[in-house]
Amino acid sequence: MALNSLSTEVNGENESFAALDSDMGWGLTLGYNLNTHVLVNFQFTSTSPKYDATLIDEDSGDSFNINHKMNVYNSQFNVVYNFMADQFTPFVQAGAGWSYLDSNIADGPPNSFCWWHPFWGYICESYQDTHDDTRFSYNVAAGFRYELDNSLFFRASYQQNWTSLSSSDDLSMGVILLEVGSIF
Repeated sequence: MALNSLSTEVNGENESFAALDSDMGWGLTLGYNLNTHVLVNFQFTSTSPKYDATLIDEDSGDSFNINHKMNVYNSQFNVVYNFMADQFTPFVQAGAGWSYLDSNIADGPPNSFCWWHPFWGYICESYQDTHDDTRFSYNVAAGFRYELDNSLFFRASYQQNWTSLSSSDDLSMGVILLEVGSIF
């Protein structure tokens, strides 16, 4: 699945603000047709949009601007209703799940750990935690599906995702999806 997340804005506490750029991403969907009209599926999508954020210091009121790239992973369980049992059909979808958001901004100093490897000797690695969170999310979508005779199908849809955030307005992101799949 190929997708394009559309640009969006999020308002936070104390007039903080984030503007996410549109971004191309990818995804995977696994589903089961209950009958000719109803499909249940699991959908995973990944994007890495650039963003501009204005952060406000709670104590001084000073503002700081950040330009960075974040990771957004959505995992959703959906119910899809196909209006017709034909090769070409419009459909609607609704679902819920969770979203993992990673700002890619350091959350503290780097951590290091070392160990003894029997072939390469003493090895040390470093990693750095970032500000990230996993939140409840839900979606609705509408689109069209075309099924070929050899069980290959194409779907094109517009999906609106909402992610519940704790210290700001909910993240509302539109996504255009193009899918190619197989029915077996």
